[in-house]
Amino acid sequence: MRMIIVGASGMIGSVLFQSAKALTKDLIGTSHSRSQEGLLHYDMCQAKLGPMVGGLGPEDTVYLLSAYTDVSWIRANPDRAAELNVHATKRLIDEIAEADARVVFLSSVEVFDGEEGNYNESSRPNPLSVYGRMKFEIEQYLFKKQCKSCIVRTGWNVGWHVEDRCVIKLTYKTLMAPGAKMARDNIFSIVDIKDTCEGLLKILERPQVTICHLTSAPAVVRSDLAAKIRSISKYKERMSFETVLFADIPYPEKRSRLNQLDNSFAVSSLGMHFSSPENIIRQKVELLDQHFEKIVSERV
Repeated sequence: MRMIIVGASGMIGSVLFQSAKALTKDLIGTSHSRSQEGLLHYDMCQAKLGPMVGGLGPEDTVYLLSAYTDVSWIRANPDRAAELNVHATKRLIDEIAEADARVVFLSSVEVFDGEEGNYNESSRPNPLSVYGRMKFEIEQYLFKKQCKSCIVRTGWNVGWHVEDRCVIKLTYKTLMAPGAKMARDNIFSIVDIKDTCEGLLKILERPQVTICHLTSAPAVVRSDLAAKIRSISKYKERMSFETVLFADIPYPEKRSRLNQLDNSFAVSSLGMHFSSPENIIRQKVELLDQHFEKIVSERV
C-alpha cells in the first residue's frame, strides 16, 4: 500500500509527510511552487500523476491537498484559482479513479452557509464563497464518480510556524491595528494541524470511511478569541477592538456566520482526541509574541 501526498510542501501537507515517514516506507510526496528535498516536482495543471510516481494502482491512496486556499485571493482571481482547485483536480480524480486507487480529498467547512452551525457529515452543503463553491463542486464530482474516496472537512487549521496563515494569526494582527471589529455572533472551529494530520493518517487504514470532519471542540466565538488573545499576549496594551454583530462587518463577499463542525464521528469512529481550543490559542499567541518581540528588538 502506497501513500501519495499531492501538495506535500504546503502547510498541512508538509506536516502530514513528516508524520507519515515514521509509519511507512511506501510514501511519495509531491510539490510544485515550493521545492523541497525528498519531494517530486509535479504540476497537476500540466501533467498526469501516474508517470511521476511509477504508475497508480488499487493499493495506492492519494491525498489531494494541493489547492489555493486564501479566500480573498480566490474571490479576486476566480479563473486562475479554478484551474487548480476545480479543473486540474477533476482531471487528477479521473486518473486516480481509472487506476482504481483511493483519493482522500481535503475539503472545508466553507461548503456550508453558516445559517445553522454545528454541521455533521450528513448536513447539506450550501456554500456562499467562491472558495466554498469550488470545494463543493469537487465533493459532488467525487459522489458522482462513485470511486474509492474520502472527503475530509476541517475548520481553521492552526500551524506551528510563524508564517502559517491561520485565524489566530490574522486576529492577532488585526488587534494590533486601529479600528479592529470582532463579531460576538460569529462562531467557528479551529484545529491543531497535528491533529488534522493524525486523523488523515487514521483514514488511510479505514477504507470504509467516506466522509469525516476533523476539528477541535468546543467552537470559538470571534470576539472571545480576540479577548483571549489580548489576555494572553505580552503586548496586550497595543491591542484593542470593538465588539459588533457579524452583519455589521462589510466583507467583500458573503461569509458563513455559524461556521463550526461536529467532530463526534471522528472521536467515536477514528478514536481521535483533539487538542483543546484554549491550549491551541495559548500556544499560538506565545509563538506570535516571540516573533513580534524579535521584530521589535531588531528595530531598536
